[in-house]
Amino acid sequence: MIREFFRSNPDEFIEDSKEPLKADEWLEQMSKTVEMLGIEDGALKVTLASFQLKGDAGQWWKYEKARVGGTWEAVMNAFQERFLFTAAREKLRDQFSRLKQQGLSVAEFEATFTSLSRFAPELVASEERRCHELERKSRRRLKLRVSRAYIREYRHLVDAAAHMEIMMQEEEEEQRGSKRSQDSQGD
Repeated sequence: MIREFFRSNPDEFIEDSKEPLKADEWLEQMSKTVEMLGIEDGALKVTLASFQLKGDAGQWWKYEKARVGGTWEAVMNAFQERFLFTAAREKLRDQFSRLKQQGLSVAEFEATFTSLSRFAPELVASEERRCHELERKSRRRLKLRVSRAYIREYRHLVDAAAHMEIMMQEEEEEQRGSKRSQDSQGD
């Protein structure tokens, strides 16, 4: 188990107060790694993850581990409290609340939406709420076209929005081509 863990080349965590999202990403990746390897022993999870804490993060764990205890959940909570400050989580939650598609493609928008939505879980607690939020934050023209279908399965909604985006781009290109053709006929 241990050999497989290190063969998976897990990321090390070095605290970067300017990038609080990195702490959350590291924790999520570490959770996925131990899950993928089928590591169920909580103490082993803690040992493996703590080995990847470097610099100040390693020093923090050295002194914190006696207070936190050995359960995986307790370590994850303590890690989040220490490296993903409440103010940073609130800032990311706020970013999600204010998120709008604007000039982003559907793929770019969906990736940002998914990344930030974990900081506002109550807004995306169900499949229907998640779809509602995605529609609400989409570009107006796209929202008007996609919302008519009232799709309440997130993956289908994203696919429909991406398809509609392509169709709208083709429509705009046709209109530009038609306008150029009319302009050249007028000369």
